[in-house]
Amino acid sequence: NQSIGGTKTFTSSIICNGDITAFASDERLKENIKPLENALDKVLALSGFTYNFNEIGESLGFDTTITYVGVSAQQVQAVLPEAVKPAPANEDYLTVQYEKIVPLLIEAIKELKAEIDELKKINN
Repeated sequence: NQSIGGTKTFTSSIICNGDITAFASDERLKENIKPLENALDKVLALSGFTYNFNEIGESLGFDTTITYVGVSAQQVQAVLPEAVKPAPANEDYLTVQYEKIVPLLIEAIKELKAEIDELKKINN
């Protein structure tokens, strides 16, 4: 079975005992490739936190009794707008595509490594 295109909306959890493959990462399909710049500064502008959904979230079908972990879509939008899109529950709100934050984290780690290497040179 293969389905291409379209959107499926679920209002409950999806549990998968196998891999989920989405989108396309093959470099041969890409052009206009540009490096992410100032990745560390962008990561430092983000805050991770725990939270519960409020009454508005509850009206959209979210459980207010569960404590979740996440980031603010507005903070992510300010530094990496490509990782934010309208929320499926209600397009008046935003959601983060967490997998799209991974490249930013990779580049931030590389920036940290470069800083560490530079400090090692200075201290030797």
